[in-house]
Amino acid sequence: MSSQPLRDFIMQNRPAVAAPGTAISLFSGAGLSDLGYEMAGFQFVVQVEIDQRRAAIGSANFPMSQWLTCDVRGNGSEVAAAYCRSTSRRLDLLVATPPCQGMSSSNPSRGKRQTPQAKALEEKNRLLLEVIPIACLLEPRIIVIENVRQVLTLEVEYDGGKGRAVDLLRAHLPKYEVFPRVVNVADYGVPQVRKRALVVAVHKEETFLERMLSQNRFPIPRPTHAEQSNNGVRPWVSIREWLESMEYEPLDARSKDAARGTHPLHFVPAYGPDRYRQISEIPPYSGRSAYDNDKCPWCSRQKVDAGLAVCPDCGGTMYNRPYLERDGWPSLIKGFKSSYRRMSPGRPAYTITTNSSHIGSDFKIHPWENRVLSILECADLQTVPRFYDWTRATEDRTLYLIRNLIGEAFPTYFTYLHGRVLSEFLSGSASQPRNPSTPTRLRNIGDYGQTKPWSKPVAPTQAMSDRELRGSAGRQDRHAGRAC
Repeated sequence: MSSQPLRDFIMQNRPAVAAPGTAISLFSGAGLSDLGYEMAGFQFVVQVEIDQRRAAIGSANFPMSQWLTCDVRGNGSEVAAAYCRSTSRRLDLLVATPPCQGMSSSNPSRGKRQTPQAKALEEKNRLLLEVIPIACLLEPRIIVIENVRQVLTLEVEYDGGKGRAVDLLRAHLPKYEVFPRVVNVADYGVPQVRKRALVVAVHKEETFLERMLSQNRFPIPRPTHAEQSNNGVRPWVSIREWLESMEYEPLDARSKDAARGTHPLHFVPAYGPDRYRQISEIPPYSGRSAYDNDKCPWCSRQKVDAGLAVCPDCGGTMYNRPYLERDGWPSLIKGFKSSYRRMSPGRPAYTITTNSSHIGSDFKIHPWENRVLSILECADLQTVPRFYDWTRATEDRTLYLIRNLIGEAFPTYFTYLHGRVLSEFLSGSASQPRNPSTPTRLRNIGDYGQTKPWSKPVAPTQAMSDRELRGSAGRQDRHAGRAC
């Protein structure tokens, strides 16, 4: 079974990993992406997440790391100071996964540059450049930035100049060789199509860099799967193969009882009669949409033309199609062809997003059962190991936050594969220890600084108060194999 290695990865107990490398994470969320790098041998020393609820969940899973709940912007010296207080080693890996709302195709304000929302999102588009001041202070051996594909062509303003974000990284980090690539996690055996930009910057003093370039290799894993199998590369893992191999309990959205399984994260929303009928009348395994339902629920007409909310024979509402009432008259909900649609069983799942519980979003309906995917199934598709501790979210009844965190993450299995590649390269270059005296570039911090009032470290065993949790109603402005 081609999905077995991934299944084994998800089901394993938390390994005792030797961590020869050190790491810092920016815009950490709850550390789902960081976890793969840790499993590959990188010990996170500092993780930065502005949202306290996310940091509380993450800190429970990274007990050896210091979590800073602060804004990364303009505070690179504070992050560097926190690292230097913890270790005298040179930083091996700096990871940044800034939010992508300003560039995501799911953002309705994208392209509307004059609206207040669009201008706020433009500010977020620059967040990936916040690695620059921290990289200048600590000179990590490798920098990794993950974001949507649009980041590779995005133009932003920074430090009085304007240009493509990748070009600005090169200009402001002249000591680094920058490798921008687009990766699709389906090419690594993950049963999900998720295309993302991966920017890897390698310090030019690293001895492996010249060897890597001479061999025409890149600091990313070599794909193991493809849409079409060839030359020993296996075909993509389909969502049907994956779901059948995982043997999940069947669920059904017709009632609250039928919509809940025995696993605490295996449940889905239950629907009223109209919404449920919209799903249940989509043929299983068809990949079709509720907009394609053409049998009138009131009379004997079998083929009601597409685009109609009312049967032309009896005048009854086609409530098996997505509709709403305006001024007492039904009309179809406007949506893309991918809305209210079952997943295609013969292909990987489409990108798992933060709105994975909404049937009106892209390809969110189960291939054959009458429901969306559960939190557990989404976490598995994002390859989050089952040992990850969600207790904080389940105890605080913020289960919706789990869906958000899962949808925001880069799959843990891919970051594990990537971490192994980076570890392989770094093991061929002797790490340069930090000078025990205060580095020149950090002397202005002053005794490596004190934690400022706005920068609250989350102690590994510290429980956050209910007041702190309630004080953050949303995400806030969150910044928030072998090599090729």
